[in-house]
Amino acid sequence: MSKKFTLAGLVAATLAVSGCSDFLTGAGIDENPNQPVTSTTQQLFVAAQAQAFVRQEGQIARSAAMFIQQLSGTNNQQKDYGSSYLNTETAYTTMFAGFYTGGGLVDWRKIQANSRAAGDQQFEGIAKVWEALQMGTAASVWGDIPYREAIGEATAPKLDPQQQVYADIQALLSEAITLLGGTGPGPAANDLVFGGNTARWIRVAYTLKARYHMHTAERLGTPAYQAALAAAQNGINEEYPRNPATGMATPDGVALATNQQALGNLRTFHGTTEQEGNLWGQFIVARSDLAAGQALATLLNRRTGDPRKAGYFTLIADSIIGANRFGAASTTPSIVAPARRPYNFRQPIVTWEENQLILAEAKLALGDPTAITHVNAVRTSVGLPALAGPATLPMIMEEKYIALFQNIEVWNDYKRTCYPAILPAGAPVAKEVPGRLPYGQSERQSNPNIPLPNLQPLRNWNDPNPCTS
Repeated sequence: MSKKFTLAGLVAATLAVSGCSDFLTGAGIDENPNQPVTSTTQQLFVAAQAQAFVRQEGQIARSAAMFIQQLSGTNNQQKDYGSSYLNTETAYTTMFAGFYTGGGLVDWRKIQANSRAAGDQQFEGIAKVWEALQMGTAASVWGDIPYREAIGEATAPKLDPQQQVYADIQALLSEAITLLGGTGPGPAANDLVFGGNTARWIRVAYTLKARYHMHTAERLGTPAYQAALAAAQNGINEEYPRNPATGMATPDGVALATNQQALGNLRTFHGTTEQEGNLWGQFIVARSDLAAGQALATLLNRRTGDPRKAGYFTLIADSIIGANRFGAASTTPSIVAPARRPYNFRQPIVTWEENQLILAEAKLALGDPTAITHVNAVRTSVGLPALAGPATLPMIMEEKYIALFQNIEVWNDYKRTCYPAILPAGAPVAKEVPGRLPYGQSERQSNPNIPLPNLQPLRNWNDPNPCTS
């Protein structure tokens, strides 16, 4: 795919074409005579994608990985956030605002409106999928969030209940799927993920529907599993090259599967310089504040022949040395492997692996014995032998915990299933792993509907039961 532009400055470009004052829009509210007020839909789309990548790769993803001990915060802020649980409203104020302004919801709605006015259904459909991913992520992190009133004239948008937000997102994804089957030139090469391939966007939309149905499973039970199964059956289905005689992935297939690089996966797109780079890569190259987490290190060390052991972490005497839940290690711990550090590494966000393991979990919950086939599809994609079965929840979640390395979704899985069985960290030691993050301070100060930090819940609606050790 040819990209006749650089990603440097796209964040600034997004800020230049959208308001930056909480959720307020409208004449006299978000106009700045010193900023440009118009941009093409294509320019806005490229910039909004760049900001979406930031939301999926930045501090929320790092915190999620530390909370569930894929990684360990060993120094500075990462030790505070991930190992000491010192997660204050000031730490996440920019992250919260970024889901709305400066390439967030405001701009996704502008792109949709412009596309609708131009009669470009495919472009509008892609923008709706992006909105669903971003706002679904926000709902999973903060629970009740401004959504229905977030764009418009409300000066203090109300917090919509998390369950309502998920229902609205499901409706949005259904609209997107219909539009993606419609007409219009779409964004073409300005689609940094799929180059305008609507068939792949439809698959991603179905996998997102399955993801968000699973988010409600702890509350809703069987109906949520049934809905997740139905959606995932239409989800991402592009696998890796396999030997037809053995069903095992070929060597090049194993290499791609190790870091979830299937063509149908929603992966971020970056350039090769630091300014354009994957945020995980930028952080790991610049800082020494993260190490392998003991929980993931233990799982991978006990596996024979799993290429993700060396694919994810540097090895010391053929082993991953993990830092413990408090960010301490008896010797120099392993760090993220070189393969995942390049600035242009395409971080997997919504994947075939996730879709397969949603199928496995939903089938298990519904009593379908074929759940094991989806576990084995993921295992054989990285060259591991198939398991005899039957599938169990720990088996499924172990595969997902490993496969979705550095993905915010693993934290959501933990909150639902309490897997892996980890001990909380904190200073002093907490009773449970954080179930949500505090709202950003800037929005709390400007919106009276946001409660004070000490009045905010410990967990969200879809996570009523704490995981206890």
